[in-house]
Amino acid sequence: MKTGAIKYSILLFLLIVVAPATLLPNLSTSPIPIPISYSFISLQTITYTPEFNLSSDSVVIPLKRAGRLFLIEAKVEDQTGNLVFDTGANGLVLNATYFRDHAKTGGSNTIGITGAVGVVEQISISRIELPEITYKNVRADVTNLGHIENRRGIKILGLIGFSMMKNLEIVIDAKHNQLILIRIDKAGRRTNSAGGEFKADYMQRIENNTNILFLKGKIAGRNLNFCFDTGAETNAISSDSNKSVLNTLTITRRSVLKGAGSTGSEVLFGRMNDFAMGEKQIREMETIITNLDALSDAFGTKIDGMLGYNFLEQGIVCINFVKKQFGIRFIKGEEK
Repeated sequence: MKTGAIKYSILLFLLIVVAPATLLPNLSTSPIPIPISYSFISLQTITYTPEFNLSSDSVVIPLKRAGRLFLIEAKVEDQTGNLVFDTGANGLVLNATYFRDHAKTGGSNTIGITGAVGVVEQISISRIELPEITYKNVRADVTNLGHIENRRGIKILGLIGFSMMKNLEIVIDAKHNQLILIRIDKAGRRTNSAGGEFKADYMQRIENNTNILFLKGKIAGRNLNFCFDTGAETNAISSDSNKSVLNTLTITRRSVLKGAGSTGSEVLFGRMNDFAMGEKQIREMETIITNLDALSDAFGTKIDGMLGYNFLEQGIVCINFVKKQFGIRFIKGEEK
């Protein structure tokens, strides 16, 4: 792939699995609908800071749900609809269905996890309105996202990722369906300290300087690199993980999925039984086992897995890119 080309990975319809024979119990194959993960990665490094409409120090943005996807109501220029809150996306990705008439620049080859190749172009957007905040003069990737609309039956304007909020403190409260954005200064401190700091049960340093968040977790005592992806409807583990990691998983079923063409691929579903973050053991999280090589190539780093919806259910997450801190306050058993 040429240097500077936009790279993306959309996990849709077809997930190719390569797993050791020890992980393939004598399970019947059935056409069970599965969670689909969407991730779009570009090489854009621009970050945007919104205007707070009420001149407040923080805003609470309601998150709607469509299955296991989190949606934000938005108005993009004259189009009203929903943006998928997708932290696996680098920035703003818009649906070509609604923005096909914009002048396009920068067409580049793309690669997906299925190996499919397409073209993604860029457009300029004058105004984006979310609840209580506004963005102006934003560059966006544009591609066909009709598959998300078709599966969910809801108008999807696009995907929104961390580059649109990286200069703020980000609190994700999946239990209460809230995204909280808090103003911070150049040192990453909250501009209004009256509310206090986020109290985390566990904190981890953010090592990279990209718009994608990578987190460390352990399975079978091994440190693994996970992509934190709010657009992933289930967790994922790489099928080429060490045998000691794969042996901790419980496989519950498998299914043949139909891709965009006539061929199908087998996907294994299971549960993580030995995932740990810090001293916290998190058990019984759903996962799929799949080949993540294309995704690793798109991100430019080895990906051992993805943490999505099932991980977000475990607690309230706080991300501060300026301080390079990730924190989570775990939901206690009686609160679930």
